[in-house]
Amino acid sequence: MFRAMSVRRLVSVLSVVLVASATVVVAQPKKNDPKTPVAPAKDATPAAGSAAPAGSGSAEGSAVEMVEDPPADMEGINEDPDAPKTGSGSDASVVAVPEKKKTSGYPSEEALRPITLPANMSEISLGFSLPVDPFVATAALRARYGITRQVQLGLTYVVAGVYDDPGTTGTSKRAIHPGKAVGLDVTILLQDWIGLRIGVPVYIDPVAVGITLGAPMKFRFADGKLAFGGLDDFINIALPFGAEFAPSLTQESTNALFAFYDTNGTPPSRGSLRFSGFAVYQKDPKLAFIGRAGVILDNFTSTRTADARGFGYGGAATFIRAGLQYTLKGKLDLGASVGWDDLSKIGGFAPAGYLSVRI
Repeated sequence: MFRAMSVRRLVSVLSVVLVASATVVVAQPKKNDPKTPVAPAKDATPAAGSAAPAGSGSAEGSAVEMVEDPPADMEGINEDPDAPKTGSGSDASVVAVPEKKKTSGYPSEEALRPITLPANMSEISLGFSLPVDPFVATAALRARYGITRQVQLGLTYVVAGVYDDPGTTGTSKRAIHPGKAVGLDVTILLQDWIGLRIGVPVYIDPVAVGITLGAPMKFRFADGKLAFGGLDDFINIALPFGAEFAPSLTQESTNALFAFYDTNGTPPSRGSLRFSGFAVYQKDPKLAFIGRAGVILDNFTSTRTADARGFGYGGAATFIRAGLQYTLKGKLDLGASVGWDDLSKIGGFAPAGYLSVRI
């Protein structure tokens, strides 16, 4: 009986083992059968940009389509990866800033011109004045050179003069005489509207030396249509050696008179004060109207001395002039003016003109 129960228990255990083994075998896929699908894990998600495993699909066995990487710019707006971004990440609008215009050269308008020439620019001018009574004329050659924008060197040479030689007696012997005066000056630009000018005029025979000081000023208004200024040569003083008179670079007849005084022991003028101003109206880029006026105190006094022939010096003289200047191609100036060197005398009427060229 015991043996029969043992056989039945053994058969039961073997049956359970066989059923469990069959269940496990049926649950596992066959390795060599490619048609057997493998179910993916429930939580497994394909990585972005990777393809799904071959043969995987839905419960119905449909194939999974390949998915490509999405473009970084879905709408194709940002074609330049280096374009600047705003704080929100969108493209920043690039606004073109207009380049600041730089002016160069020398203005053709007289009202806009600076007190000193630009660096490395030269100007040569020939001017003349023609007082009527007594008729005396002077021609002077002037040159300016811009060492820098703030420093200008100037040179003046009195070429010739027409006058009656004070050393002659009797009838008037008006003639052309070579000039004997030359001057060197330096202008330093302190501000755009004011400078300092120092000059040394020299008369050659007999030797006489002076010094001139000025504070040239220029103020511009109405967008460059108007300009006012003055005090180009405020004072002219004779230095205490030689003939001891202050040479003039505008009237050669005055120099001839003082040279004659030196030969006969007559005291000459020791210099002068000049209070002057000017106004410029720029009608167009080529044409400017210019007016000048002022008062000169010769020998630093209002008292005038004169001999029987009318030669003399000293006293106050008021001058006024009006003229125009026409500029060609920005380099050539033609100027002419009329006015009085001394308003107290009708004979003080004195036309003048000049020609200037810049290099």
